Amino acid sequence: MSEPLVFNPKVRRVIQSAVGADSHMCWTCRSCLNECPVNLATSRLQPLKFVRLANLGLLDEMLDLPQIWYCLTCNRCSQVCPMQVKPAAIIGYARSRWVASGRVSQKTLDDYRMLLYRFQRVRWHAAKACMKKDATPDLADSLWREWMEKRVDKSLPAIRIGSAAFSVQPSRSASRNADGFSCFTCKECSNACPAFGGSEIFDPLAIIRMANLGMGESLLTSPSIWLCLECQRCTDTCSQRVRGHELVRHLRKLAIETGAVDKGFLTRWYLMGKGLYPKLLNEIDRLFGFQ
Repeated sequence: MSEPLVFNPKVRRVIQSAVGADSHMCWTCRSCLNECPVNLATSRLQPLKFVRLANLGLLDEMLDLPQIWYCLTCNRCSQVCPMQVKPAAIIGYARSRWVASGRVSQKTLDDYRMLLYRFQRVRWHAAKACMKKDATPDLADSLWREWMEKRVDKSLPAIRIGSAAFSVQPSRSASRNADGFSCFTCKECSNACPAFGGSEIFDPLAIIRMANLGMGESLLTSPSIWLCLECQRCTDTCSQRVRGHELVRHLRKLAIETGAVDKGFLTRWYLMGKGLYPKLLNEIDRLFGFQ
């Protein structure tokens, strides 16, 4: 029979002092669970669990959870919390304690970062595949491996103002509505984005600049705009108050309205995500030796 868990107020204060996550304010409404993209796709990452463990001062039990490394650091759990609890900050603290305790090598951390980069590459290829009406959302292991290794074409189309098939106005209007013209290319948004994979995969800055230049055809037919996690971190970090997440949202809407993608795309993309995220978590398990 396992030993009962014992509330540790001292450790609770240490965690609270370190990250200011306000775990004691949680009333278990489960909003964080319904917002987490990993949990929605796999049911294997519950931000609420970390909040409850932190509130009870159960750090050792928290550090035994493989879910520490499932988090994409999108911060959506914290943004949606009505009590302003910060589950993502607690998970970040648990990661730092993992590293400080020597449980993970620098090589493993480097491999982990590369895995997340390659995952965005897989998502790009998956979004491109879903743009075909006859695409199947079933993702075989062989295709997963192929997309992990297959590079995305880095070449961008020549910039010719007004040449886009959907005209200059739609993408520039979307940019104007999100204050995109205030952008001065400082790359704050790119540095904060958890889905960043370079301009060839997903880069908020590249999307903002292309929208400003009226490159509607290139944007609305690109898989890149569907990789956004809608976490708003690009918006939160922008010193010029450009709302990058709103710009991407407008572009997605335009892509559907103009027929750049058919209406069935959203269903195929959702189902594809249900297959992608479990494979990512299995890769993380193998990398850290959780299996």
